[in-house]
Amino acid sequence: KACLRAVDKEILDTIIADTDVPELDKTGAAVYFDADWIPEALHIIGNQGKDVKPQDVILVINTLMYADLFKDVAGSQSIVFAMPDVVREGLLAELFGVKILVSNYLPTHATKSYSAFLIHKNAVVYAPKREILIETEKDTVARKVKLTGTHTFGLVIADDKAVVEIKTKATP
Repeated sequence: KACLRAVDKEILDTIIADTDVPELDKTGAAVYFDADWIPEALHIIGNQGKDVKPQDVILVINTLMYADLFKDVAGSQSIVFAMPDVVREGLLAELFGVKILVSNYLPTHATKSYSAFLIHKNAVVYAPKREILIETEKDTVARKVKLTGTHTFGLVIADDKAVVEIKTKATP
């Protein structure tokens, strides 16, 4: 799990550093995230000339955004009717065919606004090395064994137009 979190953080850091990623500015909104923003972000990717299928993208949001998105979905009678298990189980893992990933690595801007990302599967190339190096070091005095794992991989944004940064409201 630690390796996956490190890879997630590296992917997000790489996307954040790319200034050519299209934006959906929702900093004036009253909520951190709204369900309506997902189709808007999909439309932006489509306007970049990309073939967009909701099942080919992932939405990366933080816990504040997830809470507002869940409230929005739970408050929508039509969505609750179509997806009663979301409210019954309290888990929102997919909406409109888009997978949802909650991450604490999302950036906060100087304006204290947050960013979420809608990422197409072809946007980022990730190439891991096949093996993970695990090293141990015995600390006999403290009676502990220290474990260090090294995971080597390569990462590049293959298509920055297949990602949308969704800028949300500032923290109070």
